[in-house]
Amino acid sequence: MAASIMDEEPSSFDPFASYAGVGSIFDPTDGYLIVMQHPVTTEYDDSLSQITETLLAVEALKYPTFWFWPNVDAGSDSISKAIRIFRETHEIPFIHFFKNMTPEDFLRLLRGAGCLIGNSSVGIREASYMGVPTVNIGKRQAGRDRGPNVIDLAHSSTEIIRAVNEQLDNGAHSCSEMYGDGLAGIKIAELLVTVPLSFEKRITY
Repeated sequence: MAASIMDEEPSSFDPFASYAGVGSIFDPTDGYLIVMQHPVTTEYDDSLSQITETLLAVEALKYPTFWFWPNVDAGSDSISKAIRIFRETHEIPFIHFFKNMTPEDFLRLLRGAGCLIGNSSVGIREASYMGVPTVNIGKRQAGRDRGPNVIDLAHSSTEIIRAVNEQLDNGAHSCSEMYGDGLAGIKIAELLVTVPLSFEKRITY
């Protein structure tokens, strides 16, 4: 899917008009960040402190930001609560929050991001293919291969700020095909056309 989105002409996709969300509306044409941070099921007791570090970092950066709600893994209640409280007690007119978005529209949004922040596999896989700079926080994606677009760090607002600024200064990365080139379906179909298919029923009881 990422490959087909990259082949599209730049679109006039407006996430505010299409998905509403919550928060101030800003002009994203000069660049924006995307935050997508989920709980780590083995660290759900730390979810509140972990998301707070990310919130403090994004607040300090004061950069236009599209922030996506966490998934429903254990610990998501703490993350959601922290986001709501922070939103209600801080002046953050540069952050807009979304619950969800179609995969195609999300990739359109990701394509134009200056940096993806959080711990989603999107930063490891799709962002790698699309060349989107990623700041990967914590252990959720530990053990997975990653491209040169990724900076890994711990839950520290200071380190997040440093890494995001570094990624914004460096700009977009080259496309990495370490997770494929987007043509796997076509290759599989072409192979199936040439392979004799047979089925022999066997009774095993």
